[in-house]
Amino acid sequence: MKKQKGVTQGFRAGFVPIFLIFLLLAAVPVLAEMDLPYGTLNITSRTQYQVKWSTPPDRFMVPNDSSDQDFEEQVGVNWDWREKGVSFNFLGRYRKDLDGTPEGSIFQDYIDACGDNRQQLMLYYGYLEFTELIQDYDIRIGRQYVFGVDENIQLDGLWLRGDRPLHLDWLSFEIYGGMVSQPFANLRRDGIAGLNLEFYPVKDLVIHADSSFYKENSWTLYADWRPYENLRMDAHGAFINNHARYAFFNVVGDIDKTGTTIGFKYYRNFENEHDSEFIFDWQSPEKDLGKDIRKLYLARERAYNQFDLSISQAIPTQEGLAIFSRLSIRKLASSDDEDLYTTDFISWTAGININEWLHLEGFHCSIGITKWWENRDTYYEANSISVFANIHQELFDRWEISGGYYFKTEDVNSLIENEAANNYYGAIRYRMDENKWAELKYEYERDDYYKEFGVSDINSLTATVYVKF
Repeated sequence: MKKQKGVTQGFRAGFVPIFLIFLLLAAVPVLAEMDLPYGTLNITSRTQYQVKWSTPPDRFMVPNDSSDQDFEEQVGVNWDWREKGVSFNFLGRYRKDLDGTPEGSIFQDYIDACGDNRQQLMLYYGYLEFTELIQDYDIRIGRQYVFGVDENIQLDGLWLRGDRPLHLDWLSFEIYGGMVSQPFANLRRDGIAGLNLEFYPVKDLVIHADSSFYKENSWTLYADWRPYENLRMDAHGAFINNHARYAFFNVVGDIDKTGTTIGFKYYRNFENEHDSEFIFDWQSPEKDLGKDIRKLYLARERAYNQFDLSISQAIPTQEGLAIFSRLSIRKLASSDDEDLYTTDFISWTAGININEWLHLEGFHCSIGITKWWENRDTYYEANSISVFANIHQELFDRWEISGGYYFKTEDVNSLIENEAANNYYGAIRYRMDENKWAELKYEYERDDYYKEFGVSDINSLTATVYVKF
């Protein structure tokens, strides 16, 4: 009872100030941007308080802790002095565990591993950008994300882009270098450098050749092509840390007359030589990086082929109504590669999308079902089925409501039968204008897996206030 009282008091202590802040901001005119003597300034603030609770766990070695309270503040800043071609961009986040979640608690998360103060301060990026310093070139200095080899790299350093330099209409390039910055890993401050190239040989065709150099060398080559207005194609290959990683080909076509969209994707994954550590969204050999990274361990990836076929069909007689389906087939390159996490499987998804159907303005809904079958030679086979539904409705006077439901049941031969998990949420949001809103969201999760910890379900309530000025 004492703990529940603490939950209630903590919830009030954290929840009430957020809405006091919101009411104060509501009384102040909010501008899209503030004009300064030297440029314009935009500031965004996203404040969030969350409380989670459950019945007290009743299993040995699991702390008798039935709640968790966290606070988060995210701030973004953009200063743009267009006349001089200089800008500054910043995004940072502060997170704090408010009630001291004990070790081993079912609510323990990353914040609780951030030392005795149980708080985390993260700088995602903070850089100066110059667009007029050198004609036809952009320069960034500071902490930033560089999009290149396999998605993105975070670094502290310098980035230079030449968009069709020297009047070469067929070429653009990016070059960067600096020290690796990875908030979720314990890395040595080693240097990284890279070069990204873009070629435009013909209209509507872009070819990218990206490279990065960090301990080992990595390259990606990919192309985006739209040969016809209703046909899009792309191909991608990656050679990461001196090893082939993956390749895929994707094509999507639209048939205007029937309102049909058809997509096909072939994906080839190549086997990694070593067990790996996760960094920069790709895998790196443990023998080289294991001593430097404490983030997320990954087992050795196996080689496989995967085929995906998807179709979406608008219903001509019902405006705003469409049905969709997707079939995925994965086949290991060798049956000897099967392990606990990698196997042959087939999955199938089908559902409907509803957008302002029957003239319900501001109404959106998606409903679907997924069936998944494993095909194993050695380990226990599993099959599962899941159902999902999401709904959103804009109401009168700037109010919005949304909700969703997810249910999944799984069988693993005769070991586990009908192990189920279900989740649903509901949220209400009020928009004062396009730059200011407040939201209250409730989420409920029940999972048979929680029974191992003596807990039947977990509840959460999240209050969020967003302001841009």
